[in-house]
Amino acid sequence: MEKIEKELIQIIAKELDLQPQSIKMDTLIMDDLGADSLDVINIAMAIESRFNVEIDDNILSEFNTIASIVEVLTMTVEPENK
Repeated sequence: MEKIEKELIQIIAKELDLQPQSIKMDTLIMDDLGADSLDVINIAMAIESRFNVEIDDNILSEFNTIASIVEVLTMTVEPENK
């Protein structure tokens, strides 16, 4: 999970042109980082590409914090790695 967290923070930092150190697990993507809905879609596409997963539009609405994204990715990605 820690690997997913680090990679996710790198993706978000790149997409939003931020320093990775400014992003924590409880950071709100829209409220704290100033992302808009298009940014969230771009982040989702970058996540899909990096982790080779497909993110359902219904799940995308749950992407509020870094922790919520990590939770979804952990359930999706880690079972494949075992």
